[in-house]
Order: sequence, then structure tokens, then C-alpha cells
Amino acid sequence: MGWDLVKDAFKTHLTRWLKRRLLRTVRLIAVDEFAAHKGHRYMTVALDLETGQILRVAQGRDAGPLIPFLRTLEPAGPHLDAVALDMWPAYRLAVQAVFPRLTIVHDPFHTVALGNRAIDGTRRELSHATNIPTRKVIKESRFLLLGGGETLPDTARSRLDDLMALNQPLYEAYLFEEDLRQLWHQPSADAAGRVLFAWIARAQATTLHHFATLAATLEAHALQVLSWFEHPISTGPLERLNNKIKVLKRQAYGFRDLDYFELHPSFIHEAPSSLPGGTLVEELGPSRCGVLTHCGPPGAR
Repeated sequence: MGWDLVKDAFKTHLTRWLKRRLLRTVRLIAVDEFAAHKGHRYMTVALDLETGQILRVAQGRDAGPLIPFLRTLEPAGPHLDAVALDMWPAYRLAVQAVFPRLTIVHDPFHTVALGNRAIDGTRRELSHATNIPTRKVIKESRFLLLGGGETLPDTARSRLDDLMALNQPLYEAYLFEEDLRQLWHQPSADAAGRVLFAWIARAQATTLHHFATLAATLEAHALQVLSWFEHPISTGPLERLNNKIKVLKRQAYGFRDLDYFELHPSFIHEAPSSLPGGTLVEELGPSRCGVLTHCGPPGAR
């Protein structure tokens, strides 16, 4: 029996099994992308945040591959409460096209990451604009600035204080980033909203253009940022699963058939014997298969 025939058999079984999965009870989902190949080729992944089950993997990271999946969730409409997304506009547009009233949540991780990007951009510019001795100090301060003040040991805190005294604009940038982190320590969405819009007003008035740009972004996404207080969900579990998917891909030395590869992550937590063809895979064993991922799901390419 040729491997192409084996692969086609698994592909047919996996496709049928995926269609039988119950989606009408899904309440909370997360959507993210991962790099499928070098050269900015991405795949979109959707996760049930309550069960940990991958619901769909599709090629691309625009609205096109996401909308058909969201259509399959329409029977779950009354139960679907929220979706966790980063700020990639295509995903937000896809969700709003199918579920215009669904709550979109931008989690703290991605928002703080934007703050980190703003302070790092400011640090780079200031290091080029200052004299050589100061430039070296600023250039070497990246991890000190991005670490988060609440986690710094005493020795690092002392270095940070010296750095802040050395450059006033960098000190201002650091305060902006640290104040943004305080948003998620507020007791309610109303309190967080007051903190957020006060921060936006300050950042819009600053001469630090990276933070002025961030203020415009957060103003446009304020509702989604504050929605975290109603639904404290995150794409974090999906970020971790994306690493497992990449390992799966490496174990199989890459998948030439991307349609086939799309099916595998949906069964990443299943035991081999519970999958279609799983018993055959176990009987063949590593001496016939090389590694398990070359025989059954996740299997022949």
C-alpha cells in the first residue's frame, strides 16, 4: 500500500471526524496565527478556551479563512460569549462580520507588548541622539527597561535609577510603560477606563511619538481592552499550543500537503489509539514508521 493512499485515507477520516465535533456549546474562543513557512506564510488557529480543544486550523491570516469557521459556530450564537484576539484588524473584521455583537477581548499580554515596543523604540532613538558614553549605557538597557519594575531585583533597581537620572525622556517613557501596566490592577472596568483614558490623554500630549502613536491605537481599541474585565480571557493558551504545532511540523519534516496539515492540530491532544487508524499505527511501531507522526495522525505528509 502506497503512502499517498494511506495519507488520503487518514485525510478522509480526519475530515469526517472533525465535522462531527459538537460546536453548539462553545462559549469562549481564542484566535491567533503562527508561521507555517518562512516568507510570511501564516496559518490561523481557533481554540475552545474551556475545553482546550483546537477547533480549526486554516491557511492565511486574513478574514477569508476565519469567516467560514465562524459560520460553523452560528448554532452556538446564543451561548458564544467572547473571543480573545490580538489587534490584527483582519480577525476583528471577520468576527464583526459574522457576530457583530460578540465581545472581543484584547488581553493584557498583547497590550503590554505594545507598550514594550514603544519604550524600546524610544530607547533606540535616544541612544542614537546622545553622546557616545551615554549612548552605550542606553543601548545596554533594553532588558532592564522591558523587565517590568515590579519584578526587578535590588541591584537592577539601582541600575535603573541611575539610568533614569541620566536621561529625562527615557525616564518619561519608562513611566508611561509602567503606568500602563497598572491598568490591569484596577478593581473594575469603570476604574480601569478612567485610568486608560487618563493615560491616553497624557500620551497624546507627549513629544515621545512612539507613545503618542500607541495612545491612538489604544483609543481605537479601548472597548476591547476593557472587555478583559468582563471576560478575563487570553490568547496565551493558544500561544503555547502554537509551539506544539511547530514541533509537530518539525517531527514530520514539514508537510507538503497544507490541507492535510490543517487537520492534524485539531487532534493534537488525542491518544493515538483513539484516532482513526491509531491501532494500525501502534501495530506498525517505530521500526516501520520512523516516528509516530509519519504513520498516523499526525502522520504521512
